[in-house]
Amino acid sequence: MAAGVYLVPLIIMLNLGTQKEAAVAGVVFVWIVSFLGLVSRLQYNSINLLEYIPLITAAILGGFLGSYLGSFKYSAKNYGKIFRCCYIDCYSFFIKKIV
Repeated sequence: MAAGVYLVPLIIMLNLGTQKEAAVAGVVFVWIVSFLGLVSRLQYNSINLLEYIPLITAAILGGFLGSYLGSFKYSAKNYGKIFRCCYIDCYSFFIKKIV
């Protein structure tokens, strides 16, 4: 599990920022870690990036859609409810893996 899963709830629970600020911090953290992982992978192995174009496209479109919905469609209260549902879902899968 990536540390971004723990970063966002900690920011919210410790009142270090709002839900939107926590989301931005999580996205930036995940993006940097993912980019560095790709750079590391490219140093030691060659991969065909053309095979990943559908996934890259889906990630970019999903990012833009999520930022649009978070900025213009949902209030902070609704955004918090969505985050809570995601956290409960993630943690329930995590607990199932442990048990």
